[in-house]
Amino acid sequence: MPPLELVVPESFLFIPANLSYISFCFFISFLIYRLSRSFIVFFIALLGFLSLMYSDLIFKHVIKNYYEIVQKNRTIYSYPIKNDEGKIDSLSTVRVYNYPLYKSTLSQTEKDNIVRLHESYINKFIDITTVRYRFNKYIYNEKRVFLNVYKYDNSFLEDEKQKARYTITKVKKESYFKKLYEEFEYRFIDTNSNLIIGTAYSIKFLNSTNKLRNRFLYWSKEKEEEFNINSIQNFDTVYKKLFID
Repeated sequence: MPPLELVVPESFLFIPANLSYISFCFFISFLIYRLSRSFIVFFIALLGFLSLMYSDLIFKHVIKNYYEIVQKNRTIYSYPIKNDEGKIDSLSTVRVYNYPLYKSTLSQTEKDNIVRLHESYINKFIDITTVRYRFNKYIYNEKRVFLNVYKYDNSFLEDEKQKARYTITKVKKESYFKKLYEEFEYRFIDTNSNLIIGTAYSIKFLNSTNKLRNRFLYWSKEKEEEFNINSIQNFDTVYKKLFID
């Protein structure tokens, strides 16, 4: 009769393994505290031991708090010019916001939806990017949607092909911790003066399974995704404060 083997799923070992390691960190740090009689030494030792397994999670939380607390409301430098109705002249979101298409062109219903969404704070037009998936590739096109009275007769414009007064661009920034997160910066630009009136950030925290805890503390790919920090951004806040409020 073959011997019976008890196989314990790794998911059941995750909690006891990590609790044991954290308890070990506290125990060793406490011993160091008893020798040094210094709480500062205790916290430094504890942080050092925890960092052996969880350094990336600690750094991600530090980065998240920095952007959400320090940078959140410091990225507006000036405000756009608005008319008597509180509307900006025009706006381009090309390559920043992609409107998905299911046909070759925008339908009238889709145009009406875009108009309803934007004409309360934009006077003349908004430039957008449309995207359509066809023949195993994405097809991008630029589309100008006229608003308010200009949607009925855009001949009111001095130049139908004039560039938008305000535009938003998106650039990828170099990160000091490339393995931890990706950062994109949105720039709100006044095209008349070519000045940046505001910026916004978008942070995506990255995952990997090539760490000590993956080998010794039963951190699977699913656990990494579960404990990873969600992406953060202040684009919506900056956009609303600049153009809508």
